[in-house]
Amino acid sequence: MTEFLQFAILGLGAGSAYALLAQGIVLVYRGSGVVNFAQGAIAMVGAYICLETLRHDQGWGLLPAAIAAVVVAGLIGLAFQMLVLRWLTNAAPIVRLAATLGLMVILQAGVQQYYGSTAIRVKTFLPDAAYHWGDIVVQQDRMILLGIAVASTAALWAWTKFTRVGLAITASAENERAAAALGWSPQRLAALTWTIGGALAGAAGILVAPLTGLTPSAFVVIVTVSALAAALLGGFRSFPLTLLGGLLLGVGESLVVLYQDNLRDLLGMETLTGVNRAVPFAVILVVLVVRGKGLPLRSHVSERLPKLGSGEIRWAGVGLAVLVAVGIILAGGDWLRSLTLTLAAAVFLLSIVVLTGFAGQLSLAQYTVGGLGALFAARLVGQAGWPLVPAALVSVIAVIAIGVVFALPALRTRGVNLAVVTLGLGFTIQEMVFNNPTFTGDKLEGSVKISHLSLLGLDVTPSKYPERWALLCLVALVVCGLMVANLRRSRTGRRLIAVRTNERAAASLGISVFAVKIYAFALASGLAAVAGILLGLRNTAVTYVEFNVFASINAVVQTVTGGLGFVLGSVIGSFMAPGALFSRVLSGFALAALLGGVILIVTLLTNQNGIADMISQGLRRIPGLAKLGKRSKGRGHELSDELPTGTVTPVPLTVRGLTVRFGGVTAVDGVDLDVAPGQVVGLIGPNGAGKTTVIDAITGFVSPAAGALTLGDNDITGWSTARRSQGGLRRSFQSLELFEDITVGENIHAGADESTWRTWLVDLIRPGRHPLSASASRVVRDFELENDLDVLPGELSYGRRRLVGIARAVASAPSVILLDEPAAGLDDAESRELAVAIRHLAVQRGAGVLLIEHDMGLVMSTCDHIVVLQAGRVIAAGTPAEITASEAVREAYLGSEEETTTEAAL
Repeated sequence: MTEFLQFAILGLGAGSAYALLAQGIVLVYRGSGVVNFAQGAIAMVGAYICLETLRHDQGWGLLPAAIAAVVVAGLIGLAFQMLVLRWLTNAAPIVRLAATLGLMVILQAGVQQYYGSTAIRVKTFLPDAAYHWGDIVVQQDRMILLGIAVASTAALWAWTKFTRVGLAITASAENERAAAALGWSPQRLAALTWTIGGALAGAAGILVAPLTGLTPSAFVVIVTVSALAAALLGGFRSFPLTLLGGLLLGVGESLVVLYQDNLRDLLGMETLTGVNRAVPFAVILVVLVVRGKGLPLRSHVSERLPKLGSGEIRWAGVGLAVLVAVGIILAGGDWLRSLTLTLAAAVFLLSIVVLTGFAGQLSLAQYTVGGLGALFAARLVGQAGWPLVPAALVSVIAVIAIGVVFALPALRTRGVNLAVVTLGLGFTIQEMVFNNPTFTGDKLEGSVKISHLSLLGLDVTPSKYPERWALLCLVALVVCGLMVANLRRSRTGRRLIAVRTNERAAASLGISVFAVKIYAFALASGLAAVAGILLGLRNTAVTYVEFNVFASINAVVQTVTGGLGFVLGSVIGSFMAPGALFSRVLSGFALAALLGGVILIVTLLTNQNGIADMISQGLRRIPGLAKLGKRSKGRGHELSDELPTGTVTPVPLTVRGLTVRFGGVTAVDGVDLDVAPGQVVGLIGPNGAGKTTVIDAITGFVSPAAGALTLGDNDITGWSTARRSQGGLRRSFQSLELFEDITVGENIHAGADESTWRTWLVDLIRPGRHPLSASASRVVRDFELENDLDVLPGELSYGRRRLVGIARAVASAPSVILLDEPAAGLDDAESRELAVAIRHLAVQRGAGVLLIEHDMGLVMSTCDHIVVLQAGRVIAAGTPAEITASEAVREAYLGSEEETTTEAAL
């Protein structure tokens, strides 16, 4: 017990520093809505300026050096907010996050360039006296750190809770528009929080330096991962909980060191390294999975995602690029080595294009995943004596399986949260696997030797024939690039993009969000494994230091710079990879990384879609090349000439006792509904009656919901949203929720595509051209959307956009369709056409229709049966004539904003 308490007290020092750094992250998030991944880098700059430049080199005293360093750190935060983030207010969250990653890269590379990479040991500067508490030794410096952390937490909590400025920051975090309406500038509040957050980072960096030492890469990662974990425990909002989280992490890491030998013996391993570094990741994973939701985002911000490329292959451009690469290969020399690294990096970046660009799942561990591929292949080739091809295949398959495990957190979280968990996972693998000879295979050298590699009988050993290995890398990049381009144009690609754009809408169309995420992680892991094999096996022994967390972060920076949604973007971004062609020109990786971060920031400020989009736009301005980059008319969504069968599978929907509660509020109370085939049922009621909640519950968007739901003979109460849609139950949305990143035709394709597990593989090789189904083609013609198929939804009027949303919902000929205010925003002529289309769905095609609508004229003229809700309860049900004569209905609408129009209709 004494040892336990002793190690726990030792961990209070690091935990206090983590908490202090995390407080800055929480404050920045509360003030600007951005999670600052560069907080650890700002802390590093503060520590180096104070302890190396001012104290060691200039001979300053500790206090003035610390004050100056803290001021510089605060100014870094202020400058970043004023010069970068204020211009990215309406950018996508991934863009703002990438900007903080760019700042991290700039600061880390700048420190490495100026101070070097050598680890610096820092002597403690706090009083190091100790006193005894029984048999336990209590270090004074730990208690001082704890006191500083507690004092800063109390000050921040009181400031944000009791001062006008602090309350304004809290209000702005909840609703920027409301704060602005009260006279508070959100930009000024964000600048203030970034300044104070930067200053806190500088102070934390100085305090933690004696505990961790100073190394540009290790310092930033260790501090950042731990601080993010502490901030996550505080929900990115609570300063006291963040303090508690930081202390728990510090104590946990210390206690793991105490029991590390016992754990090693339990696992039967000779060595076990870095297990204490797994504590933050374990905390991150548990918290995110248990909470099961992403960070709250500003509701008014338009989350415009980076643009997507078309995926169309320009064979002339591919051929020209291959010829240039072959020329460099034949020339040999240092340029050949740089080209090999560039080609391998491009495959890594392709994995990010698939995972983040197409599927919207942000991972900061792709190089770590690729390193596992290199590790497996090296063990199979170097120790087991396997040939290259079977070793590579088995390694890729193994890494794909691990990628599926990586995907599991993505099933419960997304966005920034997912970035945090993958960062922690990558760092844990780096510390526990790549630094452990038990796994890497050689206790003395740290990696097995690879003396010979053959491909189909041809010796491709990189040390002997580097040009052959470079050609292999070129072939691998071309094949992988073509596969990703095919994916973009395919049915599977549309599913990935649907999930990236709007998970709710994707699920409503029968797309399994879970399956899509798992597929995206699996495919991206396979690509990363290929890249890891190409990169790792180029040497006689794999150097696992190449597969670190910083390499993964740099890869995201490079991909965003090149163009996150473009296959070409991966090639452009790869030029800035470590040792690649860009760094060859600049003769130094640190300088290349520094300029790469600067280029990212400049690119985001000028065009957040990346350099590939800039090139595409530039080519379109050149006479004769205007067609480049444009969407090909009709490509992939031609209308079918087949005649639809005319009817759908006649399946009734039965709802009994449907009840939905949100906390102590009952939004829907015991609702009964029947929607028969060929029947239009209206669901009406005053605003707030619970109509949309009924549709959400029926389609599976509200869970848990009490009651019984049957579709035909099937009890669908426990079915997922996607399964209900696949079973023939579709819906439209009051807020449209279209896939804005793809064309109208692709939106309708997403609603009508039939996909099996085979298409997940076939689409990578032969995406083909699949005309719209007969049913979808009929819908397109009925809604007169033939001339809109090749435009983006945002290019249409609101009325046309609403028609697209309805057409997408009914494109697969569902048995039951639930329409949520389909006539909102339509003019009289469009409303009349819509009424005809709804009756056509029911009478001519045999579908059951549940219609929510405030246009009483449309309801009365279209519906066969009407159900009236008030305060979540059914107050009347019957034919339009019976509802017209109902006194209960008239009383329900009296005093509501719909009184006039309803009275006229009734």
